[in-house]
Amino acid sequence: MQPARPAAFDAPFRAELHTSLEAVAPLWRVLEAEGVSTPYQRLDWVGTVLAHLAGPAGATPLFVTVWDADGRLVMLVPLALTPRHGCRVVTWLDLGVCDYAMPVLADAFEPNAAQGAAIWDAVCAVLPRVDLIQIERIPLRACGCANPIAALPGCRTMAMEASSVAVAGDPDTVLDRLCRPSTMRNLRSKRRRLERAGSIRFVRATSPAEVKAIFGVLVEQRRQRFAEMGRFDLLSHPEARDFYLAAALEGLGGGPARLFGLSVNNTWIATGYGLVHHDTFYYLIPTTSLDGEWKPSSPGILMTAETIRWASAQGLQRYDFTVGLLPYKRDFGVESHELRELMQPLTLKGVVLKAGLCTTNSTKTWLKTTRLFEPLQKARRYVRKLGVRAC
Repeated sequence: MQPARPAAFDAPFRAELHTSLEAVAPLWRVLEAEGVSTPYQRLDWVGTVLAHLAGPAGATPLFVTVWDADGRLVMLVPLALTPRHGCRVVTWLDLGVCDYAMPVLADAFEPNAAQGAAIWDAVCAVLPRVDLIQIERIPLRACGCANPIAALPGCRTMAMEASSVAVAGDPDTVLDRLCRPSTMRNLRSKRRRLERAGSIRFVRATSPAEVKAIFGVLVEQRRQRFAEMGRFDLLSHPEARDFYLAAALEGLGGGPARLFGLSVNNTWIATGYGLVHHDTFYYLIPTTSLDGEWKPSSPGILMTAETIRWASAQGLQRYDFTVGLLPYKRDFGVESHELRELMQPLTLKGVVLKAGLCTTNSTKTWLKTTRLFEPLQKARRYVRKLGVRAC
């Protein structure tokens, strides 16, 4: 059943702005059930994002529904208004925990470029006063459907990529189908090394107690790893930890999150956090023990292999490694996917902010091509390590 038609309008598409999740939730449920979305635009995931992260980020949610000339709800666009450098900036509603920006689309609704531009004009027309629209990590396609945001004028290719691989078929042979013979020999060798160390157990957390225990290990393993690399760790923020834990607990009752652990003699040597949505598993957070005893066995790689087998055994069709094309992912035969970004200034202040952001990004890109990059990276990691030790 389609939602009731809004008031009459002249334009081919009409947009309506909602500023509370409760107001738009009934429409969202209908569109999500009958249409297309990524797990990051699921109503339950977005609700958990808002509950834990909107307040600390100072973000105001902006939900825009789009209707066609026949009164059908064809799209829902989840955005957030955030303050940045004295400007009012609209971003996708990700708040640091959503890898893909794609609207929720009605089934079989794939607007052409001209229609997509007209829809976006309608969306922008109902937004409050904004200086800049900045949307990142826009996939060209998701869930088998073209992403109309990716075709907007002004979208440009990002330096980062995503990757995924098909895992349909017999779970007992899925790795043989994906990996080169040399990779399989390496995996079997590492597995035998672990077997000599003791009893191996791979589990998906299926109770609140198990979720909390494995999640605690994940947080600590990640903290140690990021401190060693001198990298910023989102989970160092309590609100982010609370969000991911809440989502994992909701995953026990129908939410998308899944939590995994790999242990030897009841010692967790690797953990993993992912999402299941429709026919795809999305691997978000892999972690591994830094204990030197386990390093030769590469428990993180073995955890990836186990979750691939698990996803195949669940009847899922695809395994999405999400953002970042790290070398180990290529060992599993992944396909890379382009990501785009949109920076659209709407005021003079927005023009100035965009120029500053583009200059910063260009400087980072240039530095990576010079001999200064590695010394600067080492210095940054050293400073961050000092900060961690001082805490």
